[in-house]
This record gives sequence, C-alpha cells and structure tokens, in this order.
Amino acid sequence: MLKKILSSDDGFGIIQALAGLIIVTIALSGLFLSSYYAWHSAVGNYHYRVVLLKAHQKLEEVKYLNRYNEGVTYTNSITSGNFLIDDVNDVPVYGLIHPVLMGTTTDLAVSQYVDYDKISIKITWRDGPEYFLNSILNKERTLILREDYFYRTKDDG
Repeated sequence: MLKKILSSDDGFGIIQALAGLIIVTIALSGLFLSSYYAWHSAVGNYHYRVVLLKAHQKLEEVKYLNRYNEGVTYTNSITSGNFLIDDVNDVPVYGLIHPVLMGTTTDLAVSQYVDYDKISIKITWRDGPEYFLNSILNKERTLILREDYFYRTKDDG
C-alpha cells in the first residue's frame, strides 16, 4: 500500500512535497540572510560616517588649539576615551578615541628648512548587534585620520 502511494501518478507524492518544502526553505533562508547582511552593512556605513566626523572634529580641535602657536604643536589637551556612536533599541555602540599621535618630518622635496607636523587620530569600534553572525559581521573596525596640517621654518642660527 505504501509503495502504491509513493509511486502514484494521481498527484504530488510525499517525497515531491518534501523536496519542494526543502527548496522553498533554503530560498527563504537565503533571502533572510542577504537582507540581514544588507541591513548590517547599512548600519556599519552609518557608524563609519559618525566616526569619521568625530575624528575630523578632533583634528579641527588640534588645529584650533594651535592656531597661534608658532614652532610648537600641542596635542595633550585633546581628550581621548569612549564616545557614543549610536543608541538604537537601547543597544549602545561605543567608539574608543586613542590618544592623538604627532610626528614631525622634513620633506626634502619641498625644502630642508620646512618641518611638517603629522597628526593622527585613531578610533576603533565594533558594530552591533552582538547576537546573530557575531564573528563574521562584528569585527573590530579602525579609522585613522591623518593630516599634515602645520608647517614651520627651522631657525638657522
């Protein structure tokens, strides 16, 4: 009797119905995963823009503090630490501002008497949420914003 039901040509058999169900399930799960990945990428791009604006703000603070200082660049008054990037559904996403790095170099292609101060602002963060596909989508991200914003002439004396 079971063999007759499985080999019947009167309609769909149970094997055909299960195969169709499996195919539909795989297709729907693929759509779900791709829409989740697209949503996570959009949120990550938003967080990147917020972090980029914060790094630019810190760089402008350095410029503001040093606008009248000739020969010396100060970076120690720029605060580092955590700041809030996003707070959606009471799940805060924080970024960490590392201490501002400064280095002075001479570009011989321009002049041996000109020094450039290279300022680097580094911010690290993790995009949320902390649950689904955490190891794939929630890696630590880093933004380093650099600018050669200030030059001064060496004293020959």
